[in-house]
Amino acid sequence: MLRRALAVLAVPVLLTACPGSHGEDGEDDAQLVVGVQTASDITSLIGAVHIVAKVDGAVTDDETVQAPQLPKEITLHGHAGARAEITVDGLQAGVPPGAPPITSRLATAGLVAGAKKLLRIQLDSRCVTLGGGGPSAPVCTAPQTCLSGRCQPADVGPAALEDYESTWATSPPDVCRPPNHGAPEVIIGQGQTDYGTLTDGQTLQLEKGPQGGHHIWIAARQRNLRQSGSITTISSTLEGDPTPVPPMAYVFTFDPDEGAYCKLYGLRYQVDAGATDLGTTYKKFLGKNLTVTVEVADSTGAKASSTRTVHIADKLLCPDGTDSCNQ
Repeated sequence: MLRRALAVLAVPVLLTACPGSHGEDGEDDAQLVVGVQTASDITSLIGAVHIVAKVDGAVTDDETVQAPQLPKEITLHGHAGARAEITVDGLQAGVPPGAPPITSRLATAGLVAGAKKLLRIQLDSRCVTLGGGGPSAPVCTAPQTCLSGRCQPADVGPAALEDYESTWATSPPDVCRPPNHGAPEVIIGQGQTDYGTLTDGQTLQLEKGPQGGHHIWIAARQRNLRQSGSITTISSTLEGDPTPVPPMAYVFTFDPDEGAYCKLYGLRYQVDAGATDLGTTYKKFLGKNLTVTVEVADSTGAKASSTRTVHIADKLLCPDGTDSCNQ
């Protein structure tokens, strides 16, 4: 009788120990977005890509995507720490089905809990092999894959995964906006030949330009904004004058700088741009305070700005380096 009672009592214990589905117990809470694209230099060569994705060895996606449908996103789900393995074969355009791929890429990474991360897989010409005497890419075997024309590890560590953004296909990481970047930041500066610091109240000299306009030299440091294609806009307001000072915009590439920043200098900001009388308009700036703002906006929609109030010297700096042009 005692044995029978113990057996009955053991039943609910066994039922409680049975695992539920991942969706119920919260273990299936990690994900990884795989973004597949081709570089512009092989767009005409690739007719389709064959993608096979596995999570912990189980195939979760197996499809052939035609070139016009690229870039392609695939979202993988699983428990935190699950391993994703993705193979992408590039199939040559105009070649019958069943022909061997002209390029292959292998990538492995861990699924991430609590964050949406991107594993970017881009096929490029340095890993393409064409028949008939074409270029030959290195033959790599797992756990290596062809990257930039060399056999390199296929595993992508957590630090190399990008924060997912809907614009990922057109905004790859660069030296100014790396993977896992933080909030954008801009610091206004001054300088014609390099970046120099700029503090509130600092005196800048208005220079007479070669075409009669009058300008100050502005610079900027930024991080977490794209290196190229970013629009840098300078605007300002003159103390005691309601007339807006015309803004100026520049699309110049930033140079890498120390401390994970990038810099841009030599921005000629003409304060009397558009004035009908360049010979007198500049005079209202001499000896006055000018509040200057620099904003940098990149192609992803990210932007940041910085403002300083500077004092404009009461005399011009002339093209010959003297003050002889002052009237």
